[in-house]
Amino acid sequence: MELSYWESRWRKNKIGFNMPDGYPGLRKHWNSVQLPAEPEVLVPLCGKAIDMVWLEKQNAKVTGVEISEKAILEFMEENRRNYKTGSFADFTLYKTGSITIWRGDFLKLPKLKMPDFDLIYDKAALVALPKPMRSSYYHKLSELCSDKTSILLHHFLYNQDEMPGPPFSIGLDEIKSAFKNTFKTTILEKNELNLANFEKFRLRGLKSGLTEQLLLLS
Repeated sequence: MELSYWESRWRKNKIGFNMPDGYPGLRKHWNSVQLPAEPEVLVPLCGKAIDMVWLEKQNAKVTGVEISEKAILEFMEENRRNYKTGSFADFTLYKTGSITIWRGDFLKLPKLKMPDFDLIYDKAALVALPKPMRSSYYHKLSELCSDKTSILLHHFLYNQDEMPGPPFSIGLDEIKSAFKNTFKTTILEKNELNLANFEKFRLRGLKSGLTEQLLLLS
């Protein structure tokens, strides 16, 4: 999927993946992650996630990355944020409080300009990518990790033959293999979701079940 696909989704307001109230699992399991008092947190493919505001309130310094300018401007407007802009290479930077959003291609994010991240928070990022693109994404995450980095990763499990992504079904074995088993993997939460609440998925063919998991990779 090209970046233009996601820009188009935002232009057409087809953003069912956005959670206006934030992801409850982040709040529920925040204390499961060993972090310093003012952690550096990366949020790939951040959209306009309200979770970034919540992270800031936990004294985190947040780095978001997003291709859609519309998503970033909506984040600023909806949260009544003043911001300043800057630029680096092919990126436009939007700075507000302890949050900096880099507008551009996540795979081109310059490591030399990044802090040492304590946490990477992946909500609806990995699952947005088809398998041919995921290897590059895993490689970029690994590049941005240090020995102290943990990853909170939310993903879905379902019969991929029944429904095309996104979101894509991604198994635990793939995730472990992608990081070459360098992380200890803990399942923080596993929920069997009621398909009656996902009518769009059912219309696309999903019928045998849908599971969500929140992983801690440390």
